[in-house]
Amino acid sequence: MSARAAVLAPGYGGSASQTILVALARELATFGIEARPITFTSRGGRPSREYESELADLRTARDALAAGGATHVALVGRSFGGRMCAFLAAREPPAALVILGHPISPPRRPRPADESALAEIACPVLIVQGDRDELGPLGVLERIAGANPRIDLVTLPDTGHDFGPREREAIAHAARWLDATLR
Repeated sequence: MSARAAVLAPGYGGSASQTILVALARELATFGIEARPITFTSRGGRPSREYESELADLRTARDALAAGGATHVALVGRSFGGRMCAFLAAREPPAALVILGHPISPPRRPRPADESALAEIACPVLIVQGDRDELGPLGVLERIAGANPRIDLVTLPDTGHDFGPREREAIAHAARWLDATLR
């Protein structure tokens, strides 16, 4: 097992075979970073109460990587998976956190708990966000990143929540950043 590893959490309703996670796992392997994509056990239904099940799934995968010899374990999440990773990272800081499209404040549904979790994180953080992401307005993320020097915010121009043709670019940003950070 590699000393560097990452748990990859899917977007809402997704699984370990979500396209972006599979592509990211391949890219991380080129840097010698072991990836463990997961499927949340609450998949298909509503999230569990206070996200207990999702956080437990992340802990289980993280702990398995550490038990296998990984000394630098990152949490990486796509959308909903990124929210779950941020909640866990605020409580139990990993070596690093990457969020690919943070749905931090959907229209008319602010998420103060998400904002608080992100603002409190004490590990290095990379957020890759489309500049037209209706679920994660840049203004909210820029405000939080401006107050937390641990957060790097990469903006993909002309891009919404689903990265579309820029998905490869988002993956490349995440992999390079993890390679540099997990040392």
